[in-house]
Amino acid sequence: MLKRVRHVLPCLLLAACGETPEKYRDTHHLELPPVLPIEHTNPQPAIDADDLKPKSVLAGLMAFTDGDKPLLILKTREERAWDMLATALKITDIEILDKNQQDGRFQVRYDPDTAGKDLSLIRTLLNNHYAEAEYLITLHQETGGIRVSAALAKPEEMESDEDGSAELLRLLHKTIDEKILNRSPQAKPEN
Repeated sequence: MLKRVRHVLPCLLLAACGETPEKYRDTHHLELPPVLPIEHTNPQPAIDADDLKPKSVLAGLMAFTDGDKPLLILKTREERAWDMLATALKITDIEILDKNQQDGRFQVRYDPDTAGKDLSLIRTLLNNHYAEAEYLITLHQETGGIRVSAALAKPEEMESDEDGSAELLRLLHKTIDEKILNRSPQAKPEN
């Protein structure tokens, strides 16, 4: 009989431990964590086809807003912005009359009709909305980067509708964007 008790007692003990009170089986009495609403403060737009194209690492170095008065901001240090502008002016064959890096100023001769390129005499005569003039390109240090602005060097000599400074900024933006920052790897360097 002692053998039976030895075998039955552990089985009874296991059965007694296996039985749990109802309060531990029913979990609806437990406190639940609070439900927080999901708020999207900055919803992201769907992926655009342009987002899938590989972009240059340098593509974020420039911001350009185009309006009546375009705004070009180079998001880099002042020396790098100066070099980028000097390179863009050289690429577009715009004549630099004077430059002063300390003041952050280029003085150039520019005709918005030719966009820095030598055109034939016939095209020059047919497409003559602006006169060739001298422009001041200045670099201003701001918190977001270097703001590039262009203005007539001698505005009193020109009529108000002949100001091509906006065209000059658009040309500089296009040149910096396409030929300096987002230049294709197989493109040959221009001299």
